[in-house]
Amino acid sequence: MIYPTLPAWLQPHRFTYTPGAVSPERLEDLRSRLAQFRVDDPEVSIIIPAYNEEESILNMLSSLGNQQTRYRTELIVSNNNSKDRTQELLDACGVRSLFVTDQGAAFARQAALTAARGTYIVNADSDCLYPPGWVDALVDPLRNQEVACTYTTYSFVPSDVNSRAALIIHETAARLMFRLRRLRGYECVNVMGFSSAFRRDDALSVGGFNTSFKRGVDIESDDGWMAMMLLKKGRIQRVTSTAGHVWSSDRLLARDGGVLKAMYKRAMFEVRRIGWYLRPADVEPASK
Repeated sequence: MIYPTLPAWLQPHRFTYTPGAVSPERLEDLRSRLAQFRVDDPEVSIIIPAYNEEESILNMLSSLGNQQTRYRTELIVSNNNSKDRTQELLDACGVRSLFVTDQGAAFARQAALTAARGTYIVNADSDCLYPPGWVDALVDPLRNQEVACTYTTYSFVPSDVNSRAALIIHETAARLMFRLRRLRGYECVNVMGFSSAFRRDDALSVGGFNTSFKRGVDIESDDGWMAMMLLKKGRIQRVTSTAGHVWSSDRLLARDGGVLKAMYKRAMFEVRRIGWYLRPADVEPASK
């Protein structure tokens, strides 16, 4: 589905702020709405790695504060050696956090996975905005034991660098590649750490997040690797409802020089591994 404009639920979370001078009223509002995640017996654990995220973390937390879920849910943020005000903001909002000294998203996610108490693990990132029905959209399919991992669709929030129209072109090209991967049996590569879920026991039984990889793309990343390992436990299910559709920052595209340069970089990467897509997948979904 193409989203030419931003949904109405997104707007209240796109506020600007100065990390060192956030108003007490805003912090109190966030603390109050995030209180829903301070539970003693969670069914779901949202885990989030954070490294120097002072400029975006309050926006993400604001969107999570509006979650409407039927599951008792806890929130854990792994502060991965942040040198800015990330920890100060987490504390001000009353968010449970871990300080993880080993650098890398995989280390941060693994620490949160180990500390989590929920049956279901929901993965998020610090620079994304999440719709009110996001948790349930990811967790509901996991009640079927044949489903081992879920992930949702996403779009990019436009910035001064990229217009929404340009981002739609990028998203359309990406979806074509996602479809090819699904057809070739490599859907695990489509699973992103900013919006995916699985059962905690399943994740631990396959070894957790692989911390030997440098943070990269596709199968050589902690999220893609986890999804591939979870195929031993069941199938992957893509969630396409608007209730689960996530909006991500376009900062990585901006870092690549904009949409066109990012698309060219991705195209060259995919061309180099076209043979990889043409061979059968190494891991078959488990039969239940």
